[in-house]
Amino acid sequence: MTDNKHHNDSDIDSKIVKDDKPYGSAFEDDIEETEVDSEQQNSDDNDLQEQVRQLELQLAAKEEEVLRVAADGMNAQKRLQRELDNIRKYANEKIIKALIPIMDSFDKALEIVNDDSCEVTVEAMVEGTVNTQQSLVKVLAEYGIEIINPVGEKFNPEQHEAMTTVKSDEHEKNTVVNVFQKGYLLHGRVIRAAMVVVAQ
Repeated sequence: MTDNKHHNDSDIDSKIVKDDKPYGSAFEDDIEETEVDSEQQNSDDNDLQEQVRQLELQLAAKEEEVLRVAADGMNAQKRLQRELDNIRKYANEKIIKALIPIMDSFDKALEIVNDDSCEVTVEAMVEGTVNTQQSLVKVLAEYGIEIINPVGEKFNPEQHEAMTTVKSDEHEKNTVVNVFQKGYLLHGRVIRAAMVVVAQ
């Protein structure tokens, strides 16, 4: 009886020993697969992190480029504004330079008038005044300024301002018979209408 029991225990032990290998081998295979999966996961994580790092670098570069372009745009706008300010400020420089010699003529005329030792005839003063006025008219014409002096012309409400009307047998109706104040055109645009007297 004892021998049978001993024999049965031995069979069970040998069976366990024999069965241990398959169970142990499967467990080891699971561990190896888990390690492989873990390594793959780590590799994937590293790849993702590298992609994220590259994207962050690209984003930072783009942000820097946008800021640089914006700064360049602001600087260009400031330069343009300064140039426009200078254009407005010095737009009349040429005509002013052209008028300066005429001012010199007036200064000389006044020096002569105020100089008691210098005798000037009325004729000479008139001639000097006429010459100065002609110089001024020439300068104005060079810069597109035309004088409106419409004596004897038809009244034109776009260029003339009627101050009063008079009866006149010598003039047709709506004819300008006198000019109180001359008008001016700048490149064809009225900058001051002529003040006139019109025949009824």
